[in-house]
Amino acid sequence: MRFFLIAVLNGLAVVGAPARGPNMVILYADDMGHGDAGCYGCRDIRTPHIDALAAEAVRFTHYYSAAPICSPSRAALLTGRYPIRAGVPSNVSSLPGDPGMPTTELTVAELARSRGYATALIGKWHLGFSSGTKPNDQGFDEFFGFHAGCVDFYSHMFYWQDPPHHDLYHNHEEIHEEGTYMTDIVAREATRFIEAHRDRPFLVYVAFNAPHYPMQAPERLRRMYADLAPERAIYAAMVTGLDEAIGKIVDALRRAGLDDQTFVFFASDNGATTEMRGNGRGGSNAPYRGHKFSLFDGGIHLPAIVRWPGHVPRGEVREQLVCGIDVLPTVAEIVGAPAPTDRKIDGLSLVPILTKSDAPGHDALFWAQGGQRAVRQGRWKLVLDGVDTAEGGKAPRLTGDDAVFLADLAADPGETRNVRREHAGIVDRLTALHRQWHEDVTSGAPPTSRPKRLR
Repeated sequence: MRFFLIAVLNGLAVVGAPARGPNMVILYADDMGHGDAGCYGCRDIRTPHIDALAAEAVRFTHYYSAAPICSPSRAALLTGRYPIRAGVPSNVSSLPGDPGMPTTELTVAELARSRGYATALIGKWHLGFSSGTKPNDQGFDEFFGFHAGCVDFYSHMFYWQDPPHHDLYHNHEEIHEEGTYMTDIVAREATRFIEAHRDRPFLVYVAFNAPHYPMQAPERLRRMYADLAPERAIYAAMVTGLDEAIGKIVDALRRAGLDDQTFVFFASDNGATTEMRGNGRGGSNAPYRGHKFSLFDGGIHLPAIVRWPGHVPRGEVREQLVCGIDVLPTVAEIVGAPAPTDRKIDGLSLVPILTKSDAPGHDALFWAQGGQRAVRQGRWKLVLDGVDTAEGGKAPRLTGDDAVFLADLAADPGETRNVRREHAGIVDRLTALHRQWHEDVTSGAPPTSRPKRLR
């Protein structure tokens, strides 16, 4: 069915494809917390380019990732579907030959390519290392990056599963650039792709490895933060390196004369981590509780910015409830691709929200990750069997009354007070709503993507 749909889309593209733009640039940070950009209140990390992007853009204050970890978040971003429905309920193995995102999934790259767009992924994939599930198989004309969940920033080796292996590729060709900082490679290749396609509409997904561990940064960036505590200092240096890379990409658009013709989306895949490995605990999810791996807001409530000069207001804020699953419907509307009709798309287009401050967002959002479940509807958020503090996601679950944790986010955005006993009816309603959603998303999902059922 996927290939039939692609064929139909390609047939439509012959007649209606745009001669020039709008281009699509998706910038995705890795493990960057809500509290780690100046435009979101950070005071000790320099992010002038992200802040400038926000000043010329719409900034979201209630944007959520579809998952608190890497692979499911990315699958949702690229498919417009909740991770369970997309067949990626947890992190994909980083070993060659292991399966990844099902090949039946339709990605933003395939939608854009059906409209005559050149497509590229620069950076991190983490959605499959086996034949048929690599980036070139999932709609990207060009791939320059790595397949694993992370690599050493200088050797480009993946060390975190046996056997260790080198993981830097241009399409299917292994590339050796030992000694070159990975964030700089991503910036260089993204700008090269933009410059090479100034005469053809393009979609480029720029998936940074920073500030994900291993915690490494050039000496010049580390010197900028010599006054900070060591863990915060190296993290800050990595975020500033990421910020500089974003500045180079935006400058490339300006030099190519494409600034006004390009839709730019920036977000992080999940919250900052508190993992021990590599001293990777320097990020901040302030003002929220939780972290990467957790379904409290610190793991999933993230910075998100949309810039499109002449089409999106400058310097405005949107408070609607939105999510990473909204990227595919947004891309589809902007590039003029018909919405897929052979599958459920969970996201909604952000275009109405970007152009009208009172346009509706999601009524509710849902999560299921590692035995945790959560639902947010309006001011209320319910977390079941939540994880609060982390050492690699292995911290004990909340027990007793707090195993069912209801927060009134309007009064308590930090989820510090459990009000389940004062609002038992809301707990019952949200539990039933989550159960209904869970039954829906698992009904057509592969058996391997079904987490344990609700209590």
